[in-house]
Amino acid sequence: MAVKVILRNKEIILDDTKDLTVRKILKKLDLIPETYLCVRNGELLTEQELIRDGDIIRLVPVISGG
Repeated sequence: MAVKVILRNKEIILDDTKDLTVRKILKKLDLIPETYLCVRNGELLTEQELIRDGDIIRLVPVISGG
């Protein structure tokens, strides 16, 4: 199986799911970890969280300002 990653309404399929973590997903997509939140089934995930086959992961950009 694969993992579906949703980033800005774009779906990205990752086939290599062995030992896949949130940090590895962000690295594969060339994204800075501090600038995205990762959500699975409405739950916020840490960078070390293991991702399983069939998961649907949503990457949400962090917005800050002053």
